[in-house]
Amino acid sequence: MKANKVLYVSVGLLLLFILVTVMGNIAEGEAPNTIRLSIEWLTKYVLPWIFLYWFIKLVRKIK
Repeated sequence: MKANKVLYVSVGLLLLFILVTVMGNIAEGEAPNTIRLSIEWLTKYVLPWIFLYWFIKLVRKIK
């Protein structure tokens, strides 16, 4: 049950980050590259930490 909460919270935070970034850049007038830059930033900085978290959980479960 706790794993589901962690998953929902992490997905919610990612969506919130994308939404805030997109809305902020639309207000500034830089809409065309906003979504691409948000996804690039997420894949470069956020997703490796999420994968590392799940990999550590997997290793602990295997032991």
